[in-house]
Amino acid sequence: MPVLKSARYILVNRWRRFLPKRKPTPVVLQNGMRLSTVRSLDEANAFSQQVKALPAHQDRSQEAERLKAQLLAQTPRAVLAQQQMDAHKHGYHNREKRLYELIEFNDTFVSFVLATRHAELPGLAERLKKDMTDFCRRLDTPMFSNEQYDAIVRGLAREIAVYRTAKYHGFGVRMTSRADDAFGIDMVITHPDSGKELNVDCKTPPAFRHRLEDLVHHGRISEDELLKGDAQGFLTVIHRRNQERVPVTLFCILPDRLGEISDFTFDEPDKLKVMLDAMFRGA
Repeated sequence: MPVLKSARYILVNRWRRFLPKRKPTPVVLQNGMRLSTVRSLDEANAFSQQVKALPAHQDRSQEAERLKAQLLAQTPRAVLAQQQMDAHKHGYHNREKRLYELIEFNDTFVSFVLATRHAELPGLAERLKKDMTDFCRRLDTPMFSNEQYDAIVRGLAREIAVYRTAKYHGFGVRMTSRADDAFGIDMVITHPDSGKELNVDCKTPPAFRHRLEDLVHHGRISEDELLKGDAQGFLTVIHRRNQERVPVTLFCILPDRLGEISDFTFDEPDKLKVMLDAMFRGA
């Protein structure tokens, strides 16, 4: 009998393995509108705002589907905003509005990737690019160039990788919204033992160095502090606005120190834990 039970268990599990995966239900608004019915830029903008107003799903797959629908609907407007920003690098009267549209798009992009299960991350950026391209083609609007899209993915992948890997190591992590102008803070990381919090602003190596030099130029840090930040890869500074004083840790995402990022994940996750431990000790 034990042999028969074992054989039955194997057969049942093989059968389950080959069952087709249940696809998430597409997002359908109360008026019957769904992404497949959108045919113009105005409809896409209205659809994205209505999807944004929907409550978050408790089911992770359904929430990822909601965020993906919102992201695709935001894409045509974000592309046009990016084109206008690139064409008017020295500013123009609608710059703040266009910048806000890109910020909203980036926030949704990050939320969608974070809602996506780990097993589905490989190839996600490429699949998403195809879906965006198809949607923009249907609306007869431009799509991001390869260079623009790659820059968006690379930039957001750094923050996502820090978030995901910090959570993997047991730290508490909360993303901030760029739309809230949160002192440039990308995320708040909480130490699992002490409960201490760090307001983290993730920077590329060039942006990190430029920011430190700018702080020296304005007398907010010393040359010695710049050298210290350069050497350790992070520096906590005080951001000021009116009466508010907020400590923000500038964090240099340097591949030589943290390893490469693939599919929104650090290839060598233990290196980030070493850095986070050092940041909490030094803050």
